[in-house]
Amino acid sequence: MRILLLTVAYDGTRYAGWQVQARKPTIQGTLEAVLRRILREPVTVTGSGRTDAGVHAAAQIAHLKTRSSIPVPRLLRSLNQLLPPDIAVTRMTESRRPFHARFDARRKQYRYRMFTGEVVPPFIRPYVHHVTVPLRVALMRQEAAALKGRHDFKAFVRAGTPRTTTRTITGLRLARRGQELHLDIEGNGFLHTMVRSIAGTLIDVGRGHLPVGTIRRMLKSRDRRLAGTTAPAQGLVLLDVSYR
Repeated sequence: MRILLLTVAYDGTRYAGWQVQARKPTIQGTLEAVLRRILREPVTVTGSGRTDAGVHAAAQIAHLKTRSSIPVPRLLRSLNQLLPPDIAVTRMTESRRPFHARFDARRKQYRYRMFTGEVVPPFIRPYVHHVTVPLRVALMRQEAAALKGRHDFKAFVRAGTPRTTTRTITGLRLARRGQELHLDIEGNGFLHTMVRSIAGTLIDVGRGHLPVGTIRRMLKSRDRRLAGTTAPAQGLVLLDVSYR
């Protein structure tokens, strides 16, 4: 049984997220359907994690097991020929040792893009959140600093709280890029809607809708009611997944 490693990029606009769902288009479901046609066998594609509906990825990592002997270069070409244009497998390799895309992942990096100009260029509109009011970026940076380290992020989960909500944020930066503001966040794992909740809360602090210190209070109280608006999915992209 061969183990194949895939790096997948996708525009999540028209998909109900990564994970297979009945009667809804998903990234995992689309990949598995195309691979079944090529490999002529049942296939399960396991990703490093589940991206939400509408979220994009520059480098989602996934793996699959197959009995097929089709060479990797040929399989990669066939796969990209049959996939829709908003999904691409940018890299495929064969692992010579056991590998699990989800359980072996050590760090993930996300970026949330906010466009702060007056008019959004059409070619980036599907990938940014248009913030139409001035933001006090210095206050947002001050607020974001509280997120670094190991915390219970229960207050940042909108629904479906898992058994444990403790995660470690290893890196966080809020940077101006022309008319865009980028929130780059790296950690050992992220909960459902966690990054979007962080982004939305920071935006609400930056626009003066929430007081300074909101994030510290959220971390301490674990109270979801203190959170700001959950930012829309279109501004979020999975940039990278790191392994040992």
